[in-house]
Amino acid sequence: MSAAFFSDIDGTLLGADREVSARTVSAIRRVIAAGYPFVLCSSRPPASMRLLEEPWAGASDTPLPLIAYNGGLVLLEDGTTAADVRLAASDALAIFDACARLGVHGSFYSGDDWFAWADDRWAAREIENTKVTPRVEDAAWYRSSGTLDAAPPHKVMCMGAADSLDGIEALVASLPDAVGYRSKPTYLEIAAAGCSKGTGAAVVAAHLGVPLSDCVFFGDNYNDLPAFEVVGTAVAVANARPEVLAATPTHTATHHADGVATYLTDWLAARA
Repeated sequence: MSAAFFSDIDGTLLGADREVSARTVSAIRRVIAAGYPFVLCSSRPPASMRLLEEPWAGASDTPLPLIAYNGGLVLLEDGTTAADVRLAASDALAIFDACARLGVHGSFYSGDDWFAWADDRWAAREIENTKVTPRVEDAAWYRSSGTLDAAPPHKVMCMGAADSLDGIEALVASLPDAVGYRSKPTYLEIAAAGCSKGTGAAVVAAHLGVPLSDCVFFGDNYNDLPAFEVVGTAVAVANARPEVLAATPTHTATHHADGVATYLTDWLAARA
């Protein structure tokens, strides 16, 4: 039978130490060795996702596709770009101006380039979480140099006080071609309205030749819901937001308890 697995990262695949556990790595390797792709789908940049894949990358004869920036950038096995959906430059400029006005850290991500607002605690936290570093040039340079106009961002991560982010969120709501969601009260992630984890999963499934009805998606947060709507089996980890748990009857253990590994192990055992 055909099948493909897709997984969110933060809050779904990572354990309490923000790493992929040995048990989960083992389960992923067994799934890949059995001939079933395991594709990461995240709001993270590609470089961070490639680092996470390293422990199981050797289980496949070829590299695996990845879905970055909530579907804004889909890269195939050979690095070919299968989907490239960016914010409009005018929207990104409006968001930049709002960050400056409200005192919010705005990190702008374009491909593998990360233009941070400043070398501050917000940037330090993202470096720790994602294991990638921003460019020497900052967000102000990204704007003033014209690079933003030539290569608009796939994602803007706004970080700051919750009430300040309310102002950014209101701006995004007024932009018809942009969408934002609060991954936590102090984090607002903004991307183009024309992409989602659902569109990304559809692109990769078509490339792999696997019907979406045979695909499984693991998730925990609001941005996983578009993927839940298109795959045959949506799996929510037990720590998922209530709306995500309510969106599917299929649940597994929390991310701290290796819920993805539990599901994969049981799935393989049922087909042994």
